[in-house]
Amino acid sequence: MREELLALAKLAEMDDSARDLDAELKQIPQSLEELRDSVQTLETMLAQERQQLEEAEQLKLRQSTELKERNEGLQRARKKVAQASSIREADAGEREVEANRRSIKEREEELARIGQAIEAKTASLAEREKDFEEARAVLRSKEEASKARIAELEEQRGKMLSGRDELAVKVPKSIIKRYDRLKTGITNVVLIIKDGTCPGCRMALPPQLTIELQRANELHQCPHCRRIIIHKNVVDD
Repeated sequence: MREELLALAKLAEMDDSARDLDAELKQIPQSLEELRDSVQTLETMLAQERQQLEEAEQLKLRQSTELKERNEGLQRARKKVAQASSIREADAGEREVEANRRSIKEREEELARIGQAIEAKTASLAEREKDFEEARAVLRSKEEASKARIAELEEQRGKMLSGRDELAVKVPKSIIKRYDRLKTGITNVVLIIKDGTCPGCRMALPPQLTIELQRANELHQCPHCRRIIIHKNVVDD
């Protein structure tokens, strides 16, 4: 069992040394995904503002068409007044003239408001497009840098974990499964005991357990933090 424990200790040492690399390899795609989400959000907002601007311009066109029709109606109404052959016809013509004047004024005021809105939206859209292009450029740069960094990390990790598979086959599968299960919840799963204290949780170990650790006849875990503990004599030998 001593040989299996030694192999496990070396395997865990490799994994612990690669832990920061693994964390960065996991973090890089997450950061990229967050950045992609931000760019997508900007693109969605940009599309919405473009749609709003298009709708405002269509509304301006409709109002301009209506204003033209009202001006034409005003001219016709004035002509009716000029050609009226009775007071009744003249009064009706004047009412029509006044109605067209009010409508023209309303259309002109609405066109002014729409024009101001279009001007503001155009300026806002220009800023949004600038932000989007900058964000997209940052994303492209980050993707290229991340690709290079991932390749670098994977190369370092490969060198760091060289020989791990050979060590793993020396450890019983049941122990490897327990080690892998513990590794998902805590760091430094395998610890080397130098005295009667667990270096992971700083709790004192039962004297009998310390003796059994030195014998190295079986796998032991700290009764407090559940980490796998191996006596330093196993490693030193």
